[in-house]
Amino acid sequence: MAQVEFTKAEKADISRLAALPYDFGKLKNNTVLISGGTGFLGTLLTAVLEERNRVFGDGIQIVSVSRRGGESRGSVKHIAADITEGVEADRADYVIHLASNTHPAQYAEDPVGTVTTNIIGCRNLLELARKAGTKRFVLASSVEIYGNCKEDPVAEDYCGYIDCNTVRAGYNESKRASESLCQAYRAQYGVDCVIARFSRVFGADRKHDTKAIAQFLDKAVSGEDIVLKSEGKQRFSYCYVADAVSGLLKVLLDGKEGEAYNISADDEGMTLGDYAKFIASLAGKKVVFDLKNAQAGASVASYALLDCKKLKALGWAPYYSVKSGLKATYDIKKTIQG
Repeated sequence: MAQVEFTKAEKADISRLAALPYDFGKLKNNTVLISGGTGFLGTLLTAVLEERNRVFGDGIQIVSVSRRGGESRGSVKHIAADITEGVEADRADYVIHLASNTHPAQYAEDPVGTVTTNIIGCRNLLELARKAGTKRFVLASSVEIYGNCKEDPVAEDYCGYIDCNTVRAGYNESKRASESLCQAYRAQYGVDCVIARFSRVFGADRKHDTKAIAQFLDKAVSGEDIVLKSEGKQRFSYCYVADAVSGLLKVLLDGKEGEAYNISADDEGMTLGDYAKFIASLAGKKVVFDLKNAQAGASVASYALLDCKKLKALGWAPYYSVKSGLKATYDIKKTIQG
């Protein structure tokens, strides 16, 4: 896989993230293994760690694991591997498990792969961590584990209803099972695990993403009206990718062993429809409704706001609001489009 060419705006985010007043000394001269290293979050995280090496001389060795691999360079070693079949590495001081199907089309087209990548992949990486004596294992989990949320921001101890007897529930339930696997490996083998529960993350992903916000942005960048396949009354938490990575780093470096942490931007009181209209306004376009063609694999949740007080108590805060992150994404995508 070719290395991503970041825009000027993205490079500014990378520099800012690498200079955050976090305890990066814990990673100095250590090896960090990232599953899903060429994915949306993994690509930006890898760039931030490379920036730490370039600017601060941290000497971090980065092992990026993905199905297609990539061309190794400098401090980054790419490994092509299917994590459901196992992963081998000479050294892994820290393991960050990001690999997963993450958007509706993937859930609908590959429901078996969605479940097995999450559960079997997590188990294989925990085994690697156990054998390697890893200092910390970080699981990327999701707001989806909360199921149908109450109409208040939910903290990490909330557990809502999920109808497990559906194909779409495979993602939610396998993320729940992955969290349980982490706790099992902590209890039985002493593996230090922490969990990052992400809200709906958006940004200028170079790969096709079928999540609603991503589709809205693609339409706007192409100069088209935005098509909304629901009434747009849903209320969700979102997070710009740079803030998702800063939250992930805070969980990695300062999270308490065994704990889970929500990561999202602050709520702006806007519905999905409101955000669709905001994105359309960036391009001078409008929102049109298509209620007859709901997307396969879409979430059935209508309310999912996250309470992030726990992570903020560690000293983390989002840099972007949802609206400013959407504007940044729109501008970056326009730059890429040329």
